[in-house]
Amino acid sequence: MISMMAQAPVSYRKALEGCSCEIQYDVSIAPYTSLKIGGPADVMAFPKTVTEVVAVMKRVSQHQLPFFVLGGGSNVLVLDGGIEGVVIQLDRLNRITRVDTRLLFAEAGVSYPKLSTHAMGCGLSGLEFAAGIPGTVGGAVAMNAGIPGEETWEVLKEIAFVDDKGEFEVIPAEYVRHGYRSAALPKGVVVSACFSLSQAPVEQIEETIKGLMKRRRETQPLSFPNVGSIFKNPAGAYTGRLVEEVGLKGYSVGGAQISDRHGNFIINRDNALARDVLDLIKKVVHKVRQERGVKLELEVRIVGRE
Repeated sequence: MISMMAQAPVSYRKALEGCSCEIQYDVSIAPYTSLKIGGPADVMAFPKTVTEVVAVMKRVSQHQLPFFVLGGGSNVLVLDGGIEGVVIQLDRLNRITRVDTRLLFAEAGVSYPKLSTHAMGCGLSGLEFAAGIPGTVGGAVAMNAGIPGEETWEVLKEIAFVDDKGEFEVIPAEYVRHGYRSAALPKGVVVSACFSLSQAPVEQIEETIKGLMKRRRETQPLSFPNVGSIFKNPAGAYTGRLVEEVGLKGYSVGGAQISDRHGNFIINRDNALARDVLDLIKKVVHKVRQERGVKLELEVRIVGRE
C-alpha cells in the first residue's frame, strides 16, 4: 500500500514506487516518539518483514537517499523541522520465537518490556532488566540499553542486520565492540536479535521484575511523555543527582520541564517543542559544568532539521 501526498518530493515517489511495504509521505513524527515531539518526516516506510526491509534499503542505496531507523522512538529527540529522507519504522517487525531451551529470538520492532515478559513466561532469566526500559529490541541493541550492572549485549548471542546496501547478514555478538550505551554497528538496520538466557523459576523472575518496576514507578515521571535518561551517567556519579545539586529539578522552558521526580528526565508537560527541550539540555550542561566541573554526555539522540 502506498499513500502519496502532492507535496512529497518527486525523487522519493519515483525511488520508492512499487515498494511492497506501506509508504507514507510528509508524516508527523511526533506520534511515533515517546516524547511526542518532532516535525514531519519526508517519507516513512513501514516494513512488515525482513524481505521488505531489504527491498526498501536497496532503493535507498540505489537512489542515495538519506535514511533513519525508528523503533519505539524512546531515545530520540526529533527536531521541529522534521527528518530528511526515509524514516524506516520497525514496529511491524514484531515476532518472538523460542529457539531452544535457552535461546529467544525477537524481531527489532518487539517492545523490550514485552520481550521481558515473554521470557519470564518461558522460564528464561536474563532480560528482567528490560521490563522497565521503554522502546524496542532494535533500539536496545543499537544503544546497548540497560540499567546499572546489566546491559543488552551481555545476553545477546547474535543479531540479524540489513546494511546500507540492502544486504542481509547475521552477526555474532562477539564480533561487535560495545560499551556503555553504545554498540559499534555498521550503517544499516538491526532487524532481529537472538538472546542467550538461563533457565529459572517463573516466580523468581517475576519477583525480580516486580522489584525493578516498583523502583521505576517511584523514581521516574511515567505519567508524562519523556525519552528516558537524557544524559549518560558520568564515571562515579549520577546525572540525576548532579542536576538536583545545581537546583534545576523542576526547571521549565516553554512546555518542557526537567522532572521534579528525576533530574535526568525531561518531560513534555504541555505541548513542548524540540527547541524547548534543547534549551533545557543546554542549561543543564552549562550549569553542571560550571558548578560541579563535570562534562555531561548525551544519551538521547538528537536528529532532524531545526
